[in-house]
Amino acid sequence: MNLRERIMAVLRHGEPDVVPWVVYQGLVPTGSLERRLRDGGMALCQGQSVIWTETPNVRVEDRVEGRTTYRTYHTPVGKVHSVLRSTSLGRGVRTTWTVERMVKSVQDYDVVKFIVKDTIYHYDPEPFLEAQRWLGDDGIVRAGVDVSPLQQMLKTYLGFERFSLDLYRHPKELNELYQVIEERAEEAYKLVAKSPAEVICAGENVDGVLTNPKLFERYCLPFYNRMARILHQKGKIYLTHMDGRLNCLKDLISRADIDGVEAFTPPPVGDLPVKEARTLWDKKIIWTNFPETLFLLGADATRRFAKELLKNAAPGDNFLVGITEDIHPDYLEEGLSAVTETINQHGNYPISTIE
Repeated sequence: MNLRERIMAVLRHGEPDVVPWVVYQGLVPTGSLERRLRDGGMALCQGQSVIWTETPNVRVEDRVEGRTTYRTYHTPVGKVHSVLRSTSLGRGVRTTWTVERMVKSVQDYDVVKFIVKDTIYHYDPEPFLEAQRWLGDDGIVRAGVDVSPLQQMLKTYLGFERFSLDLYRHPKELNELYQVIEERAEEAYKLVAKSPAEVICAGENVDGVLTNPKLFERYCLPFYNRMARILHQKGKIYLTHMDGRLNCLKDLISRADIDGVEAFTPPPVGDLPVKEARTLWDKKIIWTNFPETLFLLGADATRRFAKELLKNAAPGDNFLVGITEDIHPDYLEEGLSAVTETINQHGNYPISTIE
């Protein structure tokens, strides 16, 4: 099997020749190291949207002071603003996070609802098809969709503190905004469902401490199941990016109609063992995020962990080993090489006894 066939065999609940080993494209610098790792069996995963958006009646104004951007959204019904801050991660990579979100008072809800309603989705599969042509058989290209409405409210519009307060103080306004976001999200999913992409992944970042079981059951579970129906009608594979602590959500996740949990992070970073998740979630695909912190302990510790990961995933069906987080450059080559070597030695399907 080539690398793409190996991944798709697992995602279609088939039998790979070797447990797939997949790293996000861009996490490994292009060049001789990446070529050697790909030749050794490390596949690449690329995300590419099939839609783009515009808000024709919203004017966005940015004022930049050093690393901070003050962003104002002007609409016919008023304005809101957010504050973003950026920093360097080294190697020419920068990251930006939101310091202040749009909703700061109950009066801001109407403005944000206008912004969401004003969003127009445009379907454009050509960048996805081009990405597939360039990547070829060295991995897969997935179509991305936005995070769920709850995650949008927590990450983009309100933040955790404002959401928690308004859930009790202003439930009417909060749930009206949620409904608007959900309606638009469904429109986006219908466009993605008609695309040439076989695999759809939502970048959720679910963590059971931040999205507790009560919130997950009330907001996330019904949304996932509704979107799953839309995607499954078109034969799509629906994954959600859940890279946090999932132990308290494990029973609820088993009730979700998603096809798999992507970026599943086992202990010592996560809190749900692979073996338990595989038993509980039955046929769901588990696409792991190999804890990058193991790389800091050296190649031997990385190999031991990789062997244990494969052992707990035996016989290896519905299972992929992946890297979905940034890797410290000082440990990148040694760590990725150690995982690649271990999978080549112990990852043949079906996985036999590993000492």
